[in-house]
Amino acid sequence: MEQQNHTAESIMELIEQLPKEERNKLHKLLTDIPEVTSELEEYLTEQRFSSGRVCPICGGTHVQRNGRRKSGAQKFICRDCGKTFSITKNTVFSGTRKGLEVWKEYMDCMSEGLSLDKSAERCGISHRTSFTWRHKILDALGKCTDGDSLTGIVEADETFLPVSYKGDKSAFEVKAAGRKPRERGGENHKRGLSNELVCVPCAVVRKGGALSKVAKLGKCSTEAVEKVLGGHVSKEATLCTDEDASYRRFSKRNGNDLVQIKGGKGSVKGIYHIQHLNCYHSKLKSFLAAFKGVSSKYLNNYLTWNNMVVHKGGTLAEKTRRLLENVVAVLFEETCRAVPLKPLIPVLVKNQS
Repeated sequence: MEQQNHTAESIMELIEQLPKEERNKLHKLLTDIPEVTSELEEYLTEQRFSSGRVCPICGGTHVQRNGRRKSGAQKFICRDCGKTFSITKNTVFSGTRKGLEVWKEYMDCMSEGLSLDKSAERCGISHRTSFTWRHKILDALGKCTDGDSLTGIVEADETFLPVSYKGDKSAFEVKAAGRKPRERGGENHKRGLSNELVCVPCAVVRKGGALSKVAKLGKCSTEAVEKVLGGHVSKEATLCTDEDASYRRFSKRNGNDLVQIKGGKGSVKGIYHIQHLNCYHSKLKSFLAAFKGVSSKYLNNYLTWNNMVVHKGGTLAEKTRRLLENVVAVLFEETCRAVPLKPLIPVLVKNQS
């Protein structure tokens, strides 16, 4: 018997020929088919509930299944706070219509340092979605570093990057920039350490860890160092810096041993030097230059990207796995609409930890 290949239209024609009772029976059979759990849902359930179900809203442990959404996603209810949620609640995947494989592919693109357009093309998403995904992932990744502690010999120094309002023409229209527009790659209007430069205190550990964030505009200060490194440099660490007085005051407040290096970049005092940090600064600027200008609004995200993915190194698979595991591990509530609403210059509050 010859097999017939039916199209959706031909099947609909056959269904319409069925008696009403048979159509109702067919409808019931189709609607009673159990929903297939998505790979993303399975992965998140395994990662987030590996030690028992925990409510992502209140942290309660009295969590039960509570039916499914129309999309097929499993719903849960917390008996402590009474809220209903799905497994993607408070993750970067909240509201997504794409599967786990697409997200993994996008993180592969990030591990390779691809542009927004190339990432969008490879993953079959729009430029806008590519932009939103990048910064949601990096915002979540940034939360993972909040509790990092630097130990051993910690090399510290600041670097300066030009203030950039890339993508924010309104910054000049409302005179928020406080200066005339600068051509991309052009020089600043002011010489020296002015408010046209962003101060980024950085620290690296010789075992491979790194920390860097935007602190302020212009010249470095003790407060700027405190904002970035405060609560992250353990008291047992030995701080190795240049002769800047800001680090003397910081180390005294933090109770660290301090070794300050005199002279140029190649200066060494026994086992102490800041050559790893100088190399870090060089590679960081090369990484940022590949994006043809990074807006100061999103600079902290790119610093996190460099520290967690590029600086730590590893194979492409290891970098992607590190990205995925870290963003899943953190509770994250940011919506897509909130991504472009960051301040033009990130305001870093003094670390209280």
